[in-house]
Amino acid sequence: MDKNRIYITVGKIKDEAEMQSFVDKAKSECEKLTDGFTCLTDLRGYEYQDEIFEKYIKEIQEFFLARNLSKVARVHRWSGLLGHMQFDYVSLDLGYSGKNVTSIEEAEKILDGEE
Repeated sequence: MDKNRIYITVGKIKDEAEMQSFVDKAKSECEKLTDGFTCLTDLRGYEYQDEIFEKYIKEIQEFFLARNLSKVARVHRWSGLLGHMQFDYVSLDLGYSGKNVTSIEEAEKILDGEE
């Protein structure tokens, strides 16, 4: 709350019901923030999902944009880069992009305007 930032950690998603629950929780937490919030998404445990899951990614990204999201940083691991690319493709389709980094510390610096 102090940083007006939502922190999201996405791991392995087993089915659409779990993904919808994730989206609902992210929206609920986002409602606690003010316009211009930032988002740190930790995708180090995320595995590329079937394309059907992209509608959920798009839903949450559209919701965040409607709430005036200002900056996004995505943390990914060096190997298995496909997971973060799925988030990238959807956000580019919506007209924005996030910075991709490999550590939480680097993401924090970007979102705090230090880098």
